[in-house]
Amino acid sequence: MVETIAFPARSEAVSEVDFKTAMRQVASSVAIVTACSGDLRNGLTATAVCSVAATPPTMLVCINRSASAETLIKESDAFAINFLTEGQHAIARLFSTAKLSPEERFAEGSWGELVTGSPVLEGTVASFDCRVESRFASGTHFVYLGRVVGVTSLEQEVLLYRDRSFRRLDPAE
Repeated sequence: MVETIAFPARSEAVSEVDFKTAMRQVASSVAIVTACSGDLRNGLTATAVCSVAATPPTMLVCINRSASAETLIKESDAFAINFLTEGQHAIARLFSTAKLSPEERFAEGSWGELVTGSPVLEGTVASFDCRVESRFASGTHFVYLGRVVGVTSLEQEVLLYRDRSFRRLDPAE
């Protein structure tokens, strides 16, 4: 027997609640996006991050307009994307906690830099150091495209986020 699924009436917009409910079901890798301008550095936990092209190597990241790191990205025209290992979930929590100072956020882990001066976390699955190629507004966020100018990677298990929880990837059998 074929089951018929009733879809809601066609609409040009989806409610914020429905959108967030659906997005919670999608597992995403967890990254810390960082930037530095002068002596100031900051960062945030992000899951809206992906590759755009291999030629030239380009990454995309979505940053809330109100994020303190957004100003640093705009000023420096650079950012780093640090994809976390499953053992780095405490760092993800630090960078997702509102009102923490940059000093408190960067107190965990060992931080260095590659090319742009944006902070790069040691021991990540992969880190991409990027120069901003373009930026545009979309709703509550700015979407940044960054040309990758430096990269590191290790064979580690990636940290995932789904349905408001950090997760690990188990092989499918």
